[in-house]
Amino acid sequence: MLLESSKKREILVGEEYSNRVSALAPSSMDLLDRLGAGQIIRDNRLNNIQAMKIWESCSAASIIFRGEEAGRPLSYLVENDITQKALNSVMETFDNLTVLYGAKVADYIIPGSTDQQNLPEDGVLIRLENGDTIETQLLIGADGNRSLVRSSLGCEDLSWDYDSMGVVATLELEDEVDNHTAFQRFLPTGPLALLPLSSKFTSLVWSLPTKQAKAKVGLPEDEFIRSLEKSLWSTSDHNHLVNSAAQGLDLLLQAFSSQNQNFTELPPKIKGVRNRACFPLGFLHSNRYVGPRTVLVGDAAHRVHPLAGQGVNLGFGDVDALTRIVDGCIRDGAGLGNRSYLLDYETARQRHNVPTMLTIDSLQKLYSTTFTPLVLARSLGLQLTNSLDPLKRMMVSHAS
Repeated sequence: MLLESSKKREILVGEEYSNRVSALAPSSMDLLDRLGAGQIIRDNRLNNIQAMKIWESCSAASIIFRGEEAGRPLSYLVENDITQKALNSVMETFDNLTVLYGAKVADYIIPGSTDQQNLPEDGVLIRLENGDTIETQLLIGADGNRSLVRSSLGCEDLSWDYDSMGVVATLELEDEVDNHTAFQRFLPTGPLALLPLSSKFTSLVWSLPTKQAKAKVGLPEDEFIRSLEKSLWSTSDHNHLVNSAAQGLDLLLQAFSSQNQNFTELPPKIKGVRNRACFPLGFLHSNRYVGPRTVLVGDAAHRVHPLAGQGVNLGFGDVDALTRIVDGCIRDGAGLGNRSYLLDYETARQRHNVPTMLTIDSLQKLYSTTFTPLVLARSLGLQLTNSLDPLKRMMVSHAS
């Protein structure tokens, strides 16, 4: 049984693009394909990201990532509504799944909690606000970063707000382009990303301090576009000392490499902006992913900055791993909720999630300063990494 707090609604996919999108890694699409949702997404709309250029505002350093030689893209850009529509359609085909919409949970009674009087003999008791109760052998908390399941387990978490918001919008391009490259520029105020939707539209995710983000959302369209293009193109923050050192390193790298690292594609020109909105940014990691007959997935267990587009992919990775663990429980006759199996899930996912999350947070902090020694270190590091194809392939493989 799936408990959904919101009411059931039909998700309509119109000509207008949604301003909330996700860059789904190939592994996430593989999971959706196995569920039968991948084809539904393709029947609606998605776009392949074949390359990504990342550069910063304090120097000319940049790095380029490309999709695998086998034809797999870096990621698939999909509107969140389309992903949800596809999953809803698949769920309706499962005879053994009941979705209870409008289900508001009052509390969970979990083995080891203080209210043991009403605890089922072999499971978890869920009490809804309307007075109904549900018993389950395995409770999966997929209830977001303010997870009631997590707090019911008594998990401690490491969390903070970035005092920033992500400004999202759909950008209309001045000309039709072969739009399969994502662009991201690191600014001292936060990263700015352009994610390709189609030949005429691109999705914007722009991280800014909270006050600035709210002000940007309210700007007249022409002022917003001018501000956006200045943030993309301006070299006023360039550190000339850093650029000189970077040019010297570039000449040295070219002397030892026969490969051409140049990448001439530039961000597309912007004609219009639609559907502006903003949302708060924060970090969270639960010290535990499992408890007695209970497990956390997705934002209930972890929350990251959107600069690397990994939040949704970490969540799908959780689901994929948990699916295999539950399958093993049933196949081996251990029964749902067996703690030793769930701990295997926790270990596997934390080994993947924690390094990814720490890297993302470190990048956010590293690029939020104009302190010359740090600008020099990150610029030279970016150039050096860009010259090492095996390292870049390893990074792409981890993210995929």
